[in-house]
Formats: sequence, C-alpha cells, structure tokens
Amino acid sequence: MRFQGKIIAEACSLALSDRQMTVDMGQLSSNRFHAAGEYGDSVGFDIHLQGCSTVVSQRVGISFYGVSDIHEPELLSVDEENDASDGIAIALFNESGELVKLNQPPENWVHLTRGDMKLHMQARYKATHYPVTGGKANGQVWFSLTYL
Repeated sequence: MRFQGKIIAEACSLALSDRQMTVDMGQLSSNRFHAAGEYGDSVGFDIHLQGCSTVVSQRVGISFYGVSDIHEPELLSVDEENDASDGIAIALFNESGELVKLNQPPENWVHLTRGDMKLHMQARYKATHYPVTGGKANGQVWFSLTYL
C-alpha cells in the first residue's frame, strides 16, 4: 500500500489579534426601524492577513458561519437571551458592499497581494420584522478563508 499526498504552503496566515475579535456595533434606537428591511449604520472591520504568497494562491474568499435568522436565513441571528432585541439580525458585507450570505461558500473573491493585506468588511443591523424591540443585539460568527 502506498500513500500519496502533498503538503502545500499556506497562502496567508491570520493575524493573532483577529482570531477572537469583537466588533462594536454601538447603540441604535429601536424607533429608527420603521419597517422590515431597513438597515442601521454600517460598522467597518478588517480581517488582517499576513505573509501572503501569490505563488501558492491568487485569490481569497471569505465565508461566515453561525446561527441564521429565522426570517432571513442569509443573515446572522442575534443571540437568544432573556433581554435580547427582537426583529433584528446582523448583515455582513464585503468591501464592495455586497452581502456575504451566512453559511454559504464564497461568492466573491479578492486578489491576493504579496505580504500583508486586509479584507475590509462591514456589518449592519437589519430589521427582519416589525416592530423591532429594544434589548441586546449580540451575535457570534465564525469565518473561513478559501484560497484559489
């Protein structure tokens, strides 16, 4: 019996500071949302990639995984807590402002640059149904990077 395989160098490594990051979404009044489909302000955050090699891969895509909202499954549900907000979810966007659908493989790709680089992302609260009630609006998501 023979086993064959190949170990390849990773295209980039994730900055240590980004392995357990917290994005502060701030506070919004529930009165801001007058109907389902309305968005809150955009909050930017960066995912830092280090030591990228364009010899190994040319592009990178990102996927986010977590508990999806029951009304809009492509969005992240807020945590179910006793004092949680209702009618709200978290939408994630890439640098171009395109929705990154939760629990899906990458649809958009970024060209890698040699060395260190940032993936600029955005998060926004979105009213998934009305009325939106006040309370905590926290969510937890994991991300995965895919290289081509």
